[in-house]
Amino acid sequence: MPVIVLLRHGLSSANVSGILAGRAPGVSLTDEGVRALRANLRLLPHRHFAHLLHSPLQRCEQTATIATEAAEFEHIDVDEDIIELDYGEWTGRALTELGEEPLWKTVVKSASQARFPGGESIAEAADRSTARVRELVAQLREEERADAEGGATAEPVADAGKPVPPRWAMVVSHGDIIKAIIADALGMPLDDFQRLSVAPGSFTVIDHSGAEPVLAAMSVTAAGLAQSAAVGGGGMR
Repeated sequence: MPVIVLLRHGLSSANVSGILAGRAPGVSLTDEGVRALRANLRLLPHRHFAHLLHSPLQRCEQTATIATEAAEFEHIDVDEDIIELDYGEWTGRALTELGEEPLWKTVVKSASQARFPGGESIAEAADRSTARVRELVAQLREEERADAEGGATAEPVADAGKPVPPRWAMVVSHGDIIKAIIADALGMPLDDFQRLSVAPGSFTVIDHSGAEPVLAAMSVTAAGLAQSAAVGGGGMR
């Protein structure tokens, strides 16, 4: 019965400046972002995770480190499949300026058709990240089965027959990547994923215990909507 927690990196210097950071180096969390992230993590519904995967970019590395202050993780790994979109020539440009580009309308209204000049398409980024989450869920299910089999062969104890608890994993990534993963879990067309909002530093919970994923919580923050000023989460609206 795996559960996945998607944690967006905390408020960054690029978020504050209105810049599309992409994979540019040197983008770190702000002091405000660190404070808000710690407050948000205090709301986590679970404190023990089998895995933590995080994007290799600095702001996600910082976020993952702060997450280890709030919860325990058996395994922590850097994962290229959940790195930010490669925005190519758009990287480092102001969002207000990008809003005037002809491609912007495609990004907002027909995301599955959008490819960034010199970069990757939104569909490619969605495919790599959603495939990685499916692999992670399958891995957690295998680990749960191993836990159950191990319990069955152990010496009888007072709580014998008690269900094996579900394994949880946390994925620390970026706004558009997390929105693509949520859209996939909901069976939502990628063209509609800009209707989702994921605030910096927020977490989203997807329950994979049934035949289909269930969105249990989305964009949870300690400050509620006060941390969701930039609707769209990934800066694309």
